[in-house]
Amino acid sequence: MATVRIAGFNDLNTSDADGIAFSIFFQGCRRRCLGCHNPELQSFDGGEETDTDEIIQRIRANQRFYDAVVFVGGEPMDQPDALKVLLASVKSIGLSTWLYTGHNIFSISDDIIDLCDVIIAGEYRQELHTGGFPASSNQIIVDRRKEKVA
Repeated sequence: MATVRIAGFNDLNTSDADGIAFSIFFQGCRRRCLGCHNPELQSFDGGEETDTDEIIQRIRANQRFYDAVVFVGGEPMDQPDALKVLLASVKSIGLSTWLYTGHNIFSISDDIIDLCDVIIAGEYRQELHTGGFPASSNQIIVDRRKEKVA
């Protein structure tokens, strides 16, 4: 059993992955990017400590509706142990895993990369804002389903 500090969930996300996704918003981020999309998720004092088993049960209860689970924040990589537990559990269910992180792709451990189908990596830079996907032009998309870097 592991716990994770969560800001909330989006049960029917259609904008952050292919198809319909369940999104987990991690609470806390050390990066503090200027122009952050979710500045209210930066504090590690907010949100609620949640058992990872409860989150997986919630996903399983409605898994027939989901194509993917999205891990976003805040910064999911700031809680790596809980992130790994959740990623592995979601993979065992058979859903696609999408990780949004401000970390450089080369600083992400192999054990986390191996559990992700798609990774959007790189800090948000307001001066490079795209108005689309990804949010700033320095960010990269690693789509392991296609085994390529876009």
